[in-house]
Formats: sequence, structure tokens, C-alpha cells
Amino acid sequence: KNCATFIFEREKNLRATMVAMCRLMFLSLLVLWDILHISSAYKDFQSLIPNGGRVVDPCNNQSTWEGVGHLVKEGRSKRNSFGLDFYTYGKSWTKAFCTLDSDGDGRSNGEELGDPDCVWKPGNTPRRPSLSHPGICEPLTSELCKAKNQGFSCNVASNLEMGFCPHLDKSSIITKELRMAETQVPPSETSYFCQLFDLNFTTDHHMVATQPMVHVKSVVHHVLLFGCDPRVETETSLRSPYQCDMVPHTACNSLIGAWTIGSPGECAHPEMGFRMGPRGYRTVALQVHWNNPNKKSEFVDMSGLKIFLTTKLRKHDAGMLVIGQNYLQIDPETDQGTTDKSKLVEFSSVCPERCTQVMFQTPIFVTSAVNHMHYLGKGQHIKVYKNNTLHSVITDQDNYKYDDPVIYNFQTPIRIEPGDELRTTCVYKRTPKKTPVCWGEATSSEMCFGFITYFPLLRKLSQPWCTSHKSLPSCDRHLPSLSTRPIGNCKWWEFRNASHPETQAILGRVFQECYPSRDPVLRCTDGCKEIVNLIASHPCLQVNFKF
Repeated sequence: KNCATFIFEREKNLRATMVAMCRLMFLSLLVLWDILHISSAYKDFQSLIPNGGRVVDPCNNQSTWEGVGHLVKEGRSKRNSFGLDFYTYGKSWTKAFCTLDSDGDGRSNGEELGDPDCVWKPGNTPRRPSLSHPGICEPLTSELCKAKNQGFSCNVASNLEMGFCPHLDKSSIITKELRMAETQVPPSETSYFCQLFDLNFTTDHHMVATQPMVHVKSVVHHVLLFGCDPRVETETSLRSPYQCDMVPHTACNSLIGAWTIGSPGECAHPEMGFRMGPRGYRTVALQVHWNNPNKKSEFVDMSGLKIFLTTKLRKHDAGMLVIGQNYLQIDPETDQGTTDKSKLVEFSSVCPERCTQVMFQTPIFVTSAVNHMHYLGKGQHIKVYKNNTLHSVITDQDNYKYDDPVIYNFQTPIRIEPGDELRTTCVYKRTPKKTPVCWGEATSSEMCFGFITYFPLLRKLSQPWCTSHKSLPSCDRHLPSLSTRPIGNCKWWEFRNASHPETQAILGRVFQECYPSRDPVLRCTDGCKEIVNLIASHPCLQVNFKF
């Protein structure tokens, strides 16, 4: 027992190292689109009103208006009259709010939502189905409602512009649908499928907005769009749907568009766009994440994104940068003398001066940012330091909610210069469970990332992230000008190379002593203990590496 405990404690990092050496070396790219696990606030709000998830779309009686309080049915847009009243009345179903006629069509909110007697309570089943929309006057064609609904249109494009992208110039906009070919959703809880699209533009365009095209709403969790490096040739077979990892392809690692539940789409800052065409992205990768907890096999999906493009190029090309911490271990609460403060734990990450000095050829200007943690997240802050002095704050969120993401938009962009330092801090609530919660892609695990949209595009930045593993920034290994020097006494490029003679010798001895005859079960022998002791003193196991 003692030997097994010793082996586990001393060898666990080594075993993880050996496994990782046999896998893709760019696992840190996993962070680029876990934006994928963000959900929208309206899912929570639906439960606070009767029939909140069953309000019929007044523009199409075959679908539902999921963001009941918004002018765009997917939510995450300007509030309609019902949404404004919902906030005025404290976001609760009171008798006063129930008897109110928010949209002015002559029917109370309670009548329209199936609670005419105003007796419904959260958690109960409404006595009647929803009759009509409480925030859009119906019938739409009546003279009364035409006057009440001024500015509202069932036209999707009009709703897009009105709801969240008012500065689109319709006269110069063209659209292109990037929809995955019909694909059966696997009977698995979580699946990622990707498909590459060749754009075939003969002139340059700027992508300035995106809008979701969700086919099977019950399983589609998010849709992402990645730009592919035009210098790298990708396989023809990838033009059909294929099962993929969190990054569609090593050549397609630049996140340029994202949809998550409840979002009406994305709208770029008026001074920038994502360049597509001969001098931009010629191929893009679409990725769809299916969440199928019941593991049903009858779903066939063809979801995607509609992209809005203009040939009237804007002033700047846009890019996205990911920062944050790759190592988390949130230990559970203890029963001995816990205080409110001790129930919280904090992790930090730094993209240091030496890295931004190399990464940024010129100053960059941040136009938007979003924090990303999971359900234990309590607060997150991203700050810019100049010469070790606070210069500006990008995000400052003390009441983080996974189901209610806050997008920070800056009409006056935040300037970050080469040599500035980006610091990310994430605060978590300790879990009452007996086991710790660690970093992971599942929502039951945790993350600590910030997604920053900026201009001008850092064209020479082949890996658009600056994350940390404990105190070690990824840029010390990924940036060519920094990656040729040892970290401490560790020549990490040799240690992570499974074909290097020294590494081969280490692996050979471990397998020989601890897994004799290629036995997959660890053999706790004196020889195994000896080699683990020896390897544990290797310089590359003395630093905060994650191989």
C-alpha cells in the first residue's frame, strides 16, 4: 500500500507526461472555443414567468419566441415592452405585473401567458397554455398593433439590425450561409463536428456580423467559426462533416465567430471586420457542438451560421485573443471554522511584458471582451498594467453567472501597447463536495479564460492565445524568439520530444520497470520506485509544465 501510494504521488505527473507525448501537442487550443459552454440568461428568466419557454412566435406560429422579453426571438438583444416591465417589476411574477398590459393590445400579461387569474407561482404548471406574445402587440396586421409595434418587423434581417447591429449599411451587405451538411447526431452526451468551407471570393470582404441558423434546437449548444491559414493546404475530405476536437484543424485555429444559446448573433465594431478573400481567410471551419444528454439517435442536424459581409472594407482587420489560466484545482470546503472569505479561492494568470513585446507588432485596440468560467465562478477581472502600474480595466465582474454572460463592448477601444502586461484573476466558490474541481471542458469542471476582440489583426501571431499553466506563460514556449531558451534548467523542447535519445531512454526505463511485458497495469516494484525517484528529479519536472 505504501509503495502504491508513493508511486501515485511521485509518478502521476510523469504518467500524464507520457500520455500527452503521444497526443497532439497543442492541447492548449482547447480554450479557444469553450466559449461554447456559455448559455444565455433568458433560460433562467423563462422559469420566472408562466409558459416562459412556450410563447408562440407571432411571426411564425410553428416556432416559439424564446427570448420573450426581447425584440429578437433568440434573446440577447434590445428589450421589448414586456422585457422592460419585467425589470421594472423586479423580475418576478407579481399580481401587478400579471395584470399589466405591456404591449397595449388589450390583453393582460397574465391572459397572454396562460395565467389570467394571476395565481401561478414559479415551479408550478400553468393552468392554460400561452395564448399570445405579451411584448408584441397582436394581431400584427391590425391598425392598433401597427402603431404599437413601430420599428418592429418579422423580417430577420431587420430584427438583426434593429436588435444588436444598428450600424450595418444594408446597401453594401451580402450574406452567405455556412450550414453543415445533414449529419446524424451521435447518441453521445457531447459531440463536436466540423466542416470546412472554401469561400471562393475574388475580392476582399469584411465579415461584420453573424447570425445563427439552428436546426435542431434541443441539442445544438453552440456554433463556432474559425479562420484557416491560407498558407496551409487542407484535405479535401474535410469539406464534408467530420468528428473533430475543440479546434477543427491545426491550420484553422483563429476564432472569428461564435454563437451560443440565446444570442441573436455577433456585430463587429464599426471600424473593423474579419477579412475574407485573396488577402484574408479563403477557407473557414464551421464547428457545431451537440449536447445530447439522453443519448438519442434520431436527431439529424444541419445547423450553421449566416455571415454578413461587405466589400466596403472597414478601416481595420479584426482578431481575437485568448488569455487565462490552464491549471485549476478548487478544493472543497472544510468543516472547521469556514468563513465567507475562506469559501472562495482565487487563481490568476499573467501575459507578461516580454510576451506582449513580441506578440504585438503595434498597439492593439480592444473593442469587446467576455469572461468565461463555469458554475463555481464568482468573479473575474482582466486588467492592463504598464510598468507594473494599473493602466486600464477590460472586465470587472464581481457577480459572475455562467448562464448570464456579460459582454463588455467599448465604443472607444482600450489601447494595449507592446510591453504592457495582461493580468487575469478568477474567483471561485468552493464546492461542498468531497472531491476537488479541476480544469476541464465539461461544465462540471472549471475554466478561467478571457476572450478579447481587437484591431488591428496581429498577422504574425500564429497561435492567438497567451495563457498560463500555474506561473508559466504559454508564450515562453510558443513564441519562436522565446522558445529557444531553457526554462530554469529544463530544455523542454528535448523533454517533450518522444524521439529524443534522452526522452526515449527515460520512457524505455519506465515501461521496462513499471509496465513489464507491455502490461497496461502499473507494477509497484522496487525497480519502478527507483526509476520514478530518478525521473522526479529531472529539471523539467521541477517547473510548472503541462506537456
